[in-house]
Amino acid sequence: NMKNIREDLKVMWWAVKLAYRISPKEFFFWIVFSCLLAVLPSVALACNRNVVSVLTEYLTSGEGQFTDIVKPLCMLGFILILSGLTQRVNGGFLYAVMYDNYYFGLNEYMMDCVQKVDMKTLLDKEFYDDYRYCTARCGSLTDFMSSGLLSVMKLISAVSLICVAFSVSVPIGFVAALCFTVSVVVNSKTTAKLVKNMHQQTTLSAEVRHYSNEMKKPGVAKEMRIFQNQESFLNKWREAYSKEQDFYRNLDLTGAKYASLISAGLYLSSFLILVFSVYQVAQGVLTVDVFLMLYLLGENLAEVNRAFTNGLSEALRGFHALRFQYRFLTRVPMQEERLLDNEAIKESITRQRAKSDVVFEGRNLHFSYDGENEVLHGLNFQIKKGETIALVGSNGSGKSTLVKLLVDLYRPDSGDLLFYGKEYEEYPMGSVNREIGMFFQNFYLYHLSIRENVGFGNLRHMKEDDTILAAMSKGGALGILEKCHRNLEQILRRDVIKTGMNLSGGEKQKIAVSRTHMTDKEILIFDEPAAALDPIAESNLYETYHEVMKECSTIFI
Repeated sequence: NMKNIREDLKVMWWAVKLAYRISPKEFFFWIVFSCLLAVLPSVALACNRNVVSVLTEYLTSGEGQFTDIVKPLCMLGFILILSGLTQRVNGGFLYAVMYDNYYFGLNEYMMDCVQKVDMKTLLDKEFYDDYRYCTARCGSLTDFMSSGLLSVMKLISAVSLICVAFSVSVPIGFVAALCFTVSVVVNSKTTAKLVKNMHQQTTLSAEVRHYSNEMKKPGVAKEMRIFQNQESFLNKWREAYSKEQDFYRNLDLTGAKYASLISAGLYLSSFLILVFSVYQVAQGVLTVDVFLMLYLLGENLAEVNRAFTNGLSEALRGFHALRFQYRFLTRVPMQEERLLDNEAIKESITRQRAKSDVVFEGRNLHFSYDGENEVLHGLNFQIKKGETIALVGSNGSGKSTLVKLLVDLYRPDSGDLLFYGKEYEEYPMGSVNREIGMFFQNFYLYHLSIRENVGFGNLRHMKEDDTILAAMSKGGALGILEKCHRNLEQILRRDVIKTGMNLSGGEKQKIAVSRTHMTDKEILIFDEPAAALDPIAESNLYETYHEVMKECSTIFI
């Protein structure tokens, strides 16, 4: 219907504008280059006809000289060589040359958009599954542009070949045009049926990966050995795998069936053109040079048609994912972006810091993750400069939730939240959490050196050994270096580099805490920084904190 057509045109225009914005030079180069390549088959046919015409005239009448054919023959040879070289410009080639720009460009664009979405909204079930699908299909723009450009190129070739056919014989031109139109319609409808199931395909594949990857995790393997539930997990994996394989089998059968019908139609049209051409040669209507041109035209048209339908099919698959991404980005609510340059942000917060002695203030705060069960109810508090505050409570009492609000990952449902006496909404996006050093309980250690794992807290000082060591001292991690052969360059974990070092849970936590100290911020928040430590190590850690945090505003959970 017209509504869907208008939406598809919007999506197409959005995708083309995005491709142009990502790489304008590549965008224009491949459009112009592809259009030039598209007319080569028709030019080759014209040159071929000219050569055959000159040869036929020379052989039948004996008039003229062989040198008369050298120029058109050289032109034909040049066109054929150029045409042969440009056969490399297929969907796979275009995808390869566009991949770096368009795959990573769309990925970056999606991440920029997601940064404007409130965390609570993004993790809502209504949006989260769609977000996961959108970010998993960042190759859609590459699919659409590479295969779409190939389709346009082949469409121009097909139209030019059909025009050549009409210029020679109206019936032959009509057959060629009809065959091309029917194959396009059939292919479009087939692809439309296939892409409808792409979301289901993603879900099935994700389920298979889940069970396959879960059983490879050491922790899960340990649980399975203890509880002897391997067979149960294997059955779930087999069931998911069978459903995925059945889906792909049906998909391949459907695609193969329609591809066979299209191929049969192409060969039939080529046969009809050939028979009709032979008949007209016998009647004296067509000359030998025109017959040979039509014979080659049938072969060229079949090849162009096949490449066009294949390219169209891939382009429609990419377009389906782009449509889904466009709908997601226009449906999910985004915050207004108010980003300033770093120096302006620093100056603004410095002025605000000088005006207020209160770092964080909450007035009648209410917050819930699902809109029904409140985690925070009418909370009021003030945290002043230089204070060390402990948030103590049972699991689920809202400690971590409050911290997530303080670092601006979530916004309260109601009430006022202030940073240095100013509402969070009045600060540029991301400016508040840049002022806070944060240790999360669910931290991550990279398969990189100790220097990098700690230094990621402050990239400007990563190469400064004294700064790294000072941060590790504050985090209680200096003892780890005594076991390292390569000191700060020691690789952690053994995912790829087998000489990497595996740490205990407490040692990992100390590295992560050291990373927080690298931030060198005046505000520090620690979410259970001693959860994996024994009581003695915990006591030592807090004694260290007592000494090094006298100048900081600190919150402990």
